[in-house]
Amino acid sequence: MKIVNVLEVLSSKNEGVFIPMLPFNASSFSTCDITGESPVWEMHPDTDEFFYIIDGEFEMTVLREGVSSTYVAHSGDAFVVPKGVWHKPSANKGCKFIYHTPGQSVHSEYPEE
Repeated sequence: MKIVNVLEVLSSKNEGVFIPMLPFNASSFSTCDITGESPVWEMHPDTDEFFYIIDGEFEMTVLREGVSSTYVAHSGDAFVVPKGVWHKPSANKGCKFIYHTPGQSVHSEYPEE
């Protein structure tokens, strides 16, 4: 068993770096400290993606049936982006979070549903 202090892990790396922390089955729980908007959309065709917001404000824009919707999560919030849904994260005020993506990631500047 391994215990990790997420805040210490985040303070040891530069902002914007995606950091694997804890192995979990065939993947890992990871963390990141970001400010700004992702330049690309992403989608996971074979798995859901989990997020837990440690500190800050996190926006997730999702695209379904050609319509985009933006959700805002704050410190202490958790959410899941369902598999097969194009999404684009941003944190204009900065955000520290934990995420788990156990499957494939597909990226695109212009997603097609």
